Amino acid sequence: MKSCYLYSFYKEVKIEGKGDQMQNHLVIFFPYKSHTDIELQLRNYFQNNTLPDQLIIICLEFNKSKIEALFVKDSPIYNYIPKFEFDENHNNICLIALDSLGNFTSVIGICPSEVYIDEIYKRGLIKIFIKNGGLIVSQTANHFVFPSGKHSNRFLRTGNVLINGNEIFFIASALIRYFKRAKFETLYSDTSSINSLAFAYINLLKELNPEFTESVLVESFGSYKMFEKLKFKARRDTIFLVSSSTSGSILKRMTDAENKSNNIDLNNIAIIFGLNVKAPYDAQVLCDLSLDKSNRDSLDPIKSYNVKKGEICNFCIEGSKPLKVEGDVFLLEKPIVSSYLVKQADLPVYLRNFSSYYKKENKDSEPLIRCYHKEKSFNEKKYEIYIDLFRIFDEWVNKDETTHPYYAIFLKLEKYILQNIPASLKYMIVLPDDASFRLAQIIMQVINEHGFNFQEEQILRTDEELKKKIDKKQKGSIAIISSSIVTGRNLLYLSRALRDYEKTYQRIFFTFANRTSNNEQFEFLESNLSLGEFGKGTHKIFNVEKIHCTAEAQETPWHKEENIIKQFEEYFEASEKFDIIKKYCKKRLTELSECGRNKGLANNLFFPSLKNEALKLRTGFAFAPFTSGAAHNNFIKKSKQSEIYFIISSILNELRNKNIFLQSEYVRNLLDPGNFVRYNDGIIQACFLRAAKSAEIDYSLSEEDSLKMKSILGDMILHLNDDHAEALNEFLYAIAIKKLRMTSGTLEDCIELLKLQGYYTKGDSILKGLVKYIEDKVIVRIVVEEKFKELTPVNIVENE
Repeated sequence: MKSCYLYSFYKEVKIEGKGDQMQNHLVIFFPYKSHTDIELQLRNYFQNNTLPDQLIIICLEFNKSKIEALFVKDSPIYNYIPKFEFDENHNNICLIALDSLGNFTSVIGICPSEVYIDEIYKRGLIKIFIKNGGLIVSQTANHFVFPSGKHSNRFLRTGNVLINGNEIFFIASALIRYFKRAKFETLYSDTSSINSLAFAYINLLKELNPEFTESVLVESFGSYKMFEKLKFKARRDTIFLVSSSTSGSILKRMTDAENKSNNIDLNNIAIIFGLNVKAPYDAQVLCDLSLDKSNRDSLDPIKSYNVKKGEICNFCIEGSKPLKVEGDVFLLEKPIVSSYLVKQADLPVYLRNFSSYYKKENKDSEPLIRCYHKEKSFNEKKYEIYIDLFRIFDEWVNKDETTHPYYAIFLKLEKYILQNIPASLKYMIVLPDDASFRLAQIIMQVINEHGFNFQEEQILRTDEELKKKIDKKQKGSIAIISSSIVTGRNLLYLSRALRDYEKTYQRIFFTFANRTSNNEQFEFLESNLSLGEFGKGTHKIFNVEKIHCTAEAQETPWHKEENIIKQFEEYFEASEKFDIIKKYCKKRLTELSECGRNKGLANNLFFPSLKNEALKLRTGFAFAPFTSGAAHNNFIKKSKQSEIYFIISSILNELRNKNIFLQSEYVRNLLDPGNFVRYNDGIIQACFLRAAKSAEIDYSLSEEDSLKMKSILGDMILHLNDDHAEALNEFLYAIAIKKLRMTSGTLEDCIELLKLQGYYTKGDSILKGLVKYIEDKVIVRIVVEEKFKELTPVNIVENE
């Protein structure tokens, strides 16, 4: 159990004499009396997030003394918040405690204003809502129909949000602030799916108020009809929780003048999550999700059509299927499944200008793009996609050779340096990797060749150098140099560290490759970095290359493979047979665990073909960076598996950014099995299998797609002796790890067909080992008697 709910948000703050600054505010909410794992939570958080400018700790009256002991000055817990200034003069840390009447008092530091506390809660509530899937979004194939008769493609479902205990208690503490009462006797919710919140609210209030000993009646009213039939009468102090609303109309029905006998006071009603609720009911919204430009997590208004009132539904006109929603429950037996066939036009535009990064001197040259590596890695962190930029920079001495594979890259880099590095440059600060330092040296060389006198001692690599060497009395520019950006965490930290030099130095962020995973993250990062004395755009940002590719570094396909290979070893250990796969597992585990020495994986990403050869590309690759001629042929001959994987992975990443593969409880979007026919090179098939997420190739959800997959596998099995089946080991590996799934019976048929083939029966192989594992660990065999027990008894009803 996690001890706290921990979240952060960026807020634009005006600092006297320094202008606007984008500050990171970290909030830690403690709902429990014990907090055994707080050190672990903080350590994990700071390994993956930027450091805070402000730290706000929220506790409760009953646990404040224990929480205070954690954060008093010189507490050991400071070690888990690196480089944070715990200076009382900065007012950058506060601990506040909530009482039973919803009021806050300061325990450490200055208590924030009510307006600021409102914002803190709103940010935290919206993050819970978005993170836990509170917004249900349909795909083009379907939309929703509500009991009111409205048709829409989105709706709010609070039941999805109530997952984690500390988050539920955070919402409950917001209710204590909202109602500001010490006790009550009855609570009604509009749906039983939020009763966990009701009980958490009651529990928290009783902990805060020892005099609150009465039992509380908790019930769900379920629908509007309860109030409209005039058979309902509440106690005067009854509290009502409405899970969500996009109009507030339910409050109108509950408190309508005709229903005064119900005895419902508007002030006793709380809408947990509201979107564009209009006056006078907007004051009853606990968390307003409505669009707010200062909060990137807020939501656009929901478009709906009231068909009962004669409005024409555009979703229906476009052929979208209407799905009925009753209360908080779908009337669906299983999710709607859509399949997507990848097209040549899906190749992202930025990859079409990336051709120079695939060029090599010869077929044995190592690729720039590799997989499963991170420079100076820790905690098993390895990027799914790694671009070896140091190799490019290390070749800078050959920049004038027009035949050099990187000549076009050198030319572009030089132009960006000359165009964007100003004559006022006084210092360069580099990120802590060798490639960034080498890039700074190249910049120094280029500008010095054009009249500068910039010295290497002006290149700063550590925080200590930054504090000692930057002269605050001078004026000019400071360039922050980075070879590559994945999340921008280090740049945000440096930007914060340089605020003390705001008055005299303008900041320039010069990055060679900005490779954030999507455009939203890219724009958010640029917006934060550019903010300064004159608002957004104060500080300049330049990226030589901008691409969007996966940023995964902890659960890549090869992290998962390393774990499953260990399971394979354990599984086959007791067997006297299957020597080939035993030998392969031993070799593969060494290869994966030691890949850091080789800067990751290049031509060894996948299981070998049935002929025990590395999968390789054949001519005619639809997404080749060179479409024809000698350049195309050279790419086919010299390309490595990691380069093909990068292309396919980036295409899928782009499709996810366009919500093509958006998954929900009710709609599933799959990679069409036809992709394995359209792109039938074994290496491309392997790339799709590895780069796809499990939900994208779960064909057990669709009988039609499962039969397609059965046909594709069956065709491979009948051609075991030729290249048509070269990726069969990869397909069986995907099945073995339960990533590629099929409906009951289809997989069994494929395995049975495979075991009939002469190639399979001849001797030992990796294929044979994978089949054995699948038969024992994946296929669920049901005894025939059990199948009959599952049948529904037939009842005969006589006609009257």
